[in-house]
Amino acid sequence: MKHQLPLRTVADKLGIDVSMLSKIEHGERVVQAHMLSGIAELFNLNYRELQIQFLNVKMEAEFGQEPFFIESLEYYLKRTR
Repeated sequence: MKHQLPLRTVADKLGIDVSMLSKIEHGERVVQAHMLSGIAELFNLNYRELQIQFLNVKMEAEFGQEPFFIESLEYYLKRTR
């Protein structure tokens, strides 16, 4: 889905400058967690779902190849519930 929002509008909403937004668009930088609420609001997305997807991608990239990653998540969930 294409949105016709000016780059300045998007950058202002995310609290970044236009050059940073351009780098994100071109894959040279990554979206940060603090930008998610602005993205959700601008593009009428569900913030909760966006946050979950963001964290899934981040965890997979950071820890997905670790041999005890799943066990660690299970341990964490047991401790926090």
